[in-house]
Amino acid sequence: MKITTTILCFLITNILCSAQKQTAVQLNVHWQSYLAQHDLVWDKMPADYFEGAFVGNGLLGTILFKDDIDTNALRFEIGRTDVFDHRTKEPSAYETSRLPIGQLLLKPVGKIIKTSICTDLWNAEIRGELTTTEGTLSFRCFTPSEEELIVVNMTTTGNEKTVKFQFRPQLAQSARYIAKRAMGLELNVKYEQNPPFRTEIMDAIEVVTQPLLMGDDYATAWSEKTNADNSRTVLVTVANRWGKYRKAASGSAMDAVATIKAGLQKKVSDMEKAHRNWWHNYYSASFISIPDARLESFYWIQLYKLGSATHPNRPVIDLLGPWFKPTSWPLVWMNLNVQLTYFVFGTANHADLEDNLYQLIDRHKDQLIANVPAAFQADCAGVRNPVNYDDMYNPLFLSDDKNNDKELNIIVLPWLMQMYYVHNSRIGDDVRLRNAIYPLMRRAFNVYLRILYKGDDGLYHIPYTYSDEYGNAKETSLNIALARWGFKTLISIAERLKIDDPLLPRWKETLAKMQDYNTDENGIMIGKDVPFAKPHRHYSHLFAIFPLYDMTIENEPNRIPMMQKSVQHFTDLDGDNCIYKFSGASSLWSALGEGDKALKWLNRSLELLPRFAEPPAPKRTPTATPNTFYSERENPTFESPISAARSILDMLIQSWGGVIRVFPAIPSTWQNTEFFNLRTEGGFLVSAVSKNSKTEFIKIQSLAGDPCLIKADFMGEIKLIASKTVKMKQHDGVVELNLKKGEEAILYTGEKPKDFIISSLPMKVEDMNNWGVRTKKP
Repeated sequence: MKITTTILCFLITNILCSAQKQTAVQLNVHWQSYLAQHDLVWDKMPADYFEGAFVGNGLLGTILFKDDIDTNALRFEIGRTDVFDHRTKEPSAYETSRLPIGQLLLKPVGKIIKTSICTDLWNAEIRGELTTTEGTLSFRCFTPSEEELIVVNMTTTGNEKTVKFQFRPQLAQSARYIAKRAMGLELNVKYEQNPPFRTEIMDAIEVVTQPLLMGDDYATAWSEKTNADNSRTVLVTVANRWGKYRKAASGSAMDAVATIKAGLQKKVSDMEKAHRNWWHNYYSASFISIPDARLESFYWIQLYKLGSATHPNRPVIDLLGPWFKPTSWPLVWMNLNVQLTYFVFGTANHADLEDNLYQLIDRHKDQLIANVPAAFQADCAGVRNPVNYDDMYNPLFLSDDKNNDKELNIIVLPWLMQMYYVHNSRIGDDVRLRNAIYPLMRRAFNVYLRILYKGDDGLYHIPYTYSDEYGNAKETSLNIALARWGFKTLISIAERLKIDDPLLPRWKETLAKMQDYNTDENGIMIGKDVPFAKPHRHYSHLFAIFPLYDMTIENEPNRIPMMQKSVQHFTDLDGDNCIYKFSGASSLWSALGEGDKALKWLNRSLELLPRFAEPPAPKRTPTATPNTFYSERENPTFESPISAARSILDMLIQSWGGVIRVFPAIPSTWQNTEFFNLRTEGGFLVSAVSKNSKTEFIKIQSLAGDPCLIKADFMGEIKLIASKTVKMKQHDGVVELNLKKGEEAILYTGEKPKDFIISSLPMKVEDMNNWGVRTKKP
């Protein structure tokens, strides 16, 4: 039998393709059924904001729960991220506050006797059914990703066919003013009310316009239509002309009505298709699976929350996101809250959403320079906390007098620039590094050069500064850590970009002669003569360990006992407890390679009442609400649950000091763990599988062509699958690869795995759908 050349080529091609498939790392996840295991589920009506189901598109959002006035009504609390009062330039929790919009109410004819609600994570929508004494109401709600609309579809049975929707506007009062009055607290300011709202019909559409004292307005419009199949569709929008165009201009009602009219001309199915495409692409950018159903569900709900709270080129996320609730903190807090909010995006491979924060910094560089006193403006920049929406104006006090005893609160911009640098490192954009990041980072850290003074001991000292949010001291560990990181990084950037900066000698000398951290028998102190002696949630004095990784188990192994003692002491002082205190402890332990302790404190951060019972009063206050939102004294704080999601990632992967660490802090109970396309510094996408507590394989793809150094728990000879141009070296437990941009490699030890497939770990039915409000087991 003759084999023709064509057939031979065909056979060889198929053999090669088959071999490539066997060695290519593949993600094998049926996303819809996988995420369905993590959907939030309610079998009773959500009681309030902290139990409610929520949707959002980075600008508009709504959260569903039982109305507190008409307790037989379902309330859709309407929010828009950029609806702020803006009476003054100075940040003020009363004068420049988030403002309420109102509520869309679904008021059944009969009494609600049964509730079934689900947040469909994969499709980013809420589906529900209310059974009443007069029939049923089935609805779904979503916020189309490419529209400024909230969409509600509903079908009914029985007498519920006459059910009505109603929009209840709310006067534009400061969120802080509302919250303080609700708490019965004395107000220490004279608050002047905004003018009353007005309701009118424009082009057969109901619209509510809310004028503001300073001359602007915002408007809410809504419309309901009956479809051919007798289902009903409600469209709601909020227009904010000032927020959209960044200038004072009334006329938001015209914008709102135009948006509704355009929405009525579109098919809901077309809006749904674009919406689902956005969300499906968003989820599939990366993947993790861990052997803890509750924590795995929590992680994916945080990704859903982040995608709901922002989209590319949308406003920076504040403490509320696109939802509204009265709060004492209705501004943008930047001494920790914004940073923790943006802690997950980069590693989870969502740099485009993370970039909104850094675009804000770039837009307002002039404000950052103007924030420092005139004597410092030639070479410094900074900002005090907090700031307004789309703004970086808040002047701060600076002094280069070493005897100054007035508080120097300077950490906001240095920490933001640290995060900006790490963000860019994951992308590998040297043009942005040179033109935007380096010049502003130079100014931010030049503040330290200006205030440091040389003592009689020949060392450079930090004067009297603030350690967030503990208090003031000389030689604050927080500022020593930031200054050290900043000078090291500026030197590194200058060397990378071949910048002959005249400050290079000063940075190097300052680093070599900088006063060390103050320590006592409990580890790292707040500062000189100020121990960490009272319970406190902010781990600012431990920044050298995390998130800056300036003091590590690798570069200072002789200090490991002291670092361990420092973290232990931080949590030993019980009190001032909150999610980010314990999630911070988790990430600190991960930085020290202590996976079991990291898991312990992660679980403590998300402590919750038992799921399927009416429990007795807990011994300790729960710190996670049923919908994974978070409350501090009834104030929503968006960032805290996100910080716990970051703690999960810190167990799986870390990248700092030029080295990627795979499974650096896996708990002993997590024997099988998998992840796909997590992004690291240096511009790498990393995927890995651990089975029986040992790394089975790692895949690395280079996005920038930077040097690739990897550390893992591989035992024995490490084997490489890559193109012939990729070379591997091993030294001191680190694998070095010379990957060019676009190239990838697979590492493994022992026998070659039978496949390189990453998939979800099995989950028991009783462990699914951990979040929401369920009174009965599935």
